[in-house]
Amino acid sequence: MNIDLSIHPRHNPDELGPTLRDQGRLQIPGFLTESCSEYLHQLLQENRVWHLSYNEGQENYESEESEFNALAPQQRQKFLNNIYTRARDNFQYFFKQYYISQAIKLGENNGHPMHQIHDWVNSAAFLDFMRRLTGSPEIRESDSYASLYGPGHFLTMHDDRHATHDRVAAWVISMTPEWNENWGGYLAFYNDKGNVTEAFKPAFNTLNIFTVPQKHAVQLVAPFAGRPRTSYLGWLLR
Repeated sequence: MNIDLSIHPRHNPDELGPTLRDQGRLQIPGFLTESCSEYLHQLLQENRVWHLSYNEGQENYESEESEFNALAPQQRQKFLNNIYTRARDNFQYFFKQYYISQAIKLGENNGHPMHQIHDWVNSAAFLDFMRRLTGSPEIRESDSYASLYGPGHFLTMHDDRHATHDRVAAWVISMTPEWNENWGGYLAFYNDKGNVTEAFKPAFNTLNIFTVPQKHAVQLVAPFAGRPRTSYLGWLLR
């Protein structure tokens, strides 16, 4: 299926950019064309290559979802208890993802339909839009992920600084229709006192972009959430 992956032409990065640079974050509803957003949402619904992503201190892990499901109930509960215990006082995350850029680099899942997203976010059209939006002409590339947060998934507060990647900004194309405010999963931003200064609700076809570094988190998705929180995301790199 050939779909033109494109930003809706009504969005002018030169007009939107001052708000991003002044406030450090920006939401753009209706970011993609209608056909593009519907197609990318369909890819998320049909994707079967998800990995459980979590950390133990500074170590990052990805596990096959089938491996987790094959654990005995007591083993699964012990694993979750360890995740939540670490999250009380430390940086911790637990959610599903498909690291598109890495899969391409390693030659995994050749022909996967999501791989075209990596090509698109590294195209001249996408990168030029982001350079103008951020006011950072030195942006040279973007990595790409797909993420899925189900009940119990979360990402605690951090600022996106990376030891080896020079990140200008983070972008998230939220692809979650009809999200109930009580289900959690908000992209929350914090000040130095730990107060939430702003929080973006999971939405459909909405770009959330923010400069790095900036304190933020994905709040816990409630156990009674009625659908997964899905998105595409990546970082704009110098």
